[in-house]
Amino acid sequence: MEFANHTLGRAVVLMGLVLIGLGALLGRMINTNKFSLHYFWRNRMMRAYLGASRDPEEREKTRNKFTDFDNQDNLRMFQLKQKPMHMVNVTLNLAGGDKLAWQDRQAESFTMSPLHCGSYWLGYRDSKAYALNRDNEGISLATAVAISGAAASPNMGYMMTSPIVRFIMTLFNIRMGFWLGNPGPDGDATYDLDSPRESVRPIVEEALGRTDDKNPYVYLSDGGHFENFGLYEMILRRCRFIVVSDASTDTGYEYESLALAIRQIRVDFGVPIDMGLMKFGNRPCADHNYCALGVIRYSCVDKPRDSQEPDANYDGVLVYLKPSLIGDEPRDVLNYHASSKTFPEETIADQWFSEPQFESYRELGSHMIATICAAAPASTSGSNASGQTAPESIVEKGAPGIDDRIREVIEALRAQPHPDCGEPAGFAARSIGHVERGDGQRPKK
Repeated sequence: MEFANHTLGRAVVLMGLVLIGLGALLGRMINTNKFSLHYFWRNRMMRAYLGASRDPEEREKTRNKFTDFDNQDNLRMFQLKQKPMHMVNVTLNLAGGDKLAWQDRQAESFTMSPLHCGSYWLGYRDSKAYALNRDNEGISLATAVAISGAAASPNMGYMMTSPIVRFIMTLFNIRMGFWLGNPGPDGDATYDLDSPRESVRPIVEEALGRTDDKNPYVYLSDGGHFENFGLYEMILRRCRFIVVSDASTDTGYEYESLALAIRQIRVDFGVPIDMGLMKFGNRPCADHNYCALGVIRYSCVDKPRDSQEPDANYDGVLVYLKPSLIGDEPRDVLNYHASSKTFPEETIADQWFSEPQFESYRELGSHMIATICAAAPASTSGSNASGQTAPESIVEKGAPGIDDRIREVIEALRAQPHPDCGEPAGFAARSIGHVERGDGQRPKK
């Protein structure tokens, strides 16, 4: 108190100006992205997957002997030219956005591919020129994947509703998200930067929930903060055959992630998705399935307006994979389930898998796909794989007439002149065969 009473006002003002100037100076010297948890996460992801896939002898020559990290493990997004094309789904946060229709979402979809990075609502930039590093190379695969998995961030789309929690997470630097240049017109001078030029403003916006798509920089985080599957972007691109693997935590099998995706797609694009029979569970049961099928009704939007009838020549098919137990899984998988009753829907908060846990998930996934591929393809005459009429319950529990409509779309895909269309149609037919398999093909209860 004595210090305050005897301190001249001009001295206090001067001290304040010095602190502001020092903060601004340090803000330009500190990299907002590097002084967060992002690189801690990214480097370990890169080592675990990209590094492990390299030749050990070759990697030994270039790795850091202390950390075991190696930038040579990484690839640039524009280098991934193989098929199928890699498309990484992330979330552009809009906690401070002015779009009232999106006030619940607080986010929009954002993608990174070998061709472009950006958003349908903002625009796209060439991946070779977006977020350049010191060597003038475009954004890397490790960075894109790490952003896509940045689950803990002060801004998390619809998942962050508390300003207090947001502020505390920023204060304690629990920040796995990433700041990059805006790919839209507001980022003409910043889209090629891999971090903001100064760190004070981004940190303040992060803490106060003022992130939007109007600033020179945008805040990106886990794709699941908008939509967990990437299905939204595939519908936007009018893909007619889509396979979705639902690895979200869903102990009660309530299909929240699927419902969210279907709802957002219908609201934004006007494309309904009708699902067929969905019967999954984590208690071994012969009536459970490994997949479900649905019709993507592009014809509601793309077909000429003179007809509202479904049209297989416009519509697409969705194969929805979900971890489930039917009772014929390998013995070690069932043994692990006996020790963990929530398997295969354990919480994703567990990031430290044991060897039995990791192997059980890997083997279950392999067994699921092998079982579906081994199923007899469903015919297009309305009969199931066993040659009997499909059980009435399959139609009753799905959308009306869904089985026939799925078959019509599959046949339309087979009729396409493109040589790659036959294989997806065959997988879809086998997926129907798996769902409609006869009693003789089901494990005994």
